[in-house]
Amino acid sequence: MPFSEHINELRKRLRVVAITFLLIFFVVILFPANPIYSFQNPGQYLNLSFLSNTLISAFIMKVETDLVPAGWQLIAAQGIGEPMEVYFVASLLITITIDMPVIAYETYKFIDPALKEEERKLIYPFIIAASGLFAVGILFGYFVLAKFLVVALAPFFVATGTSFYIDTGAFYYVIFLIIGSTGVSFTSPVFVYSLIRLRVLSPSFFSKNRVVIWFLIWVITGLFLTPDGGPLLDLVIFFPIVAMVEVAVFLGKRSVKGDVVPPEKREFRCPSCGENLGKPMLFCSNCGKSIA
Repeated sequence: MPFSEHINELRKRLRVVAITFLLIFFVVILFPANPIYSFQNPGQYLNLSFLSNTLISAFIMKVETDLVPAGWQLIAAQGIGEPMEVYFVASLLITITIDMPVIAYETYKFIDPALKEEERKLIYPFIIAASGLFAVGILFGYFVLAKFLVVALAPFFVATGTSFYIDTGAFYYVIFLIIGSTGVSFTSPVFVYSLIRLRVLSPSFFSKNRVVIWFLIWVITGLFLTPDGGPLLDLVIFFPIVAMVEVAVFLGKRSVKGDVVPPEKREFRCPSCGENLGKPMLFCSNCGKSIA
């Protein structure tokens, strides 16, 4: 395919993701946590009081209940618009979580034309694995990392005599960043396995560069996944990601026989007549039939 056709295909896939993302986003910011109450009190939609009875407001209250220690108080230090910003950031997090199967599906379909028939069978395992690991990462970030961060930092407030008045935006942004980035990072083994399974990279690439890859994971977890958490929190997320990547490499190695063949040594045969074409093409130069 010409480069312009690849761009058009990418634009088509991104359009689907954007449309589903927007639809889910508007649903989650408006859907009531208690539909019966909303049905019985339609007047709440006239003064925006319905926002206190949405799934997002229930989620934010749940975060406050679970993660804000007793004696801490959240204040809108950055202005009256800060609570609204927190509401929409929470909505984005929930939307991405729900939309992840669509994102995974469109990602795989973008590379579908370059895949062989047996490789196309990986699409549904890929979607299920990516969506499942993202959900596991979200739960791990919420129940483990976020709570560990609060517990680890609380003694320093006491030690320095700092008041337990926390900026609402800063608190929720850090919590949402940890939860979201952990969910994304937990999907990395799916891509590692897929790259090996599709023979884009060989298992030996990961074994030969294991120390470098571990170092990059450590840097990424320290800079982006665990803000303000210190080295101990870095280790809490570093080890699970490394373990999952190593499992993905092991499974990928067992799923392929031999190493990746260099492009110049590969054979590209027509599935219809068996002619060795020498390079990938859409139609066989011998029999004229479609290769895909």
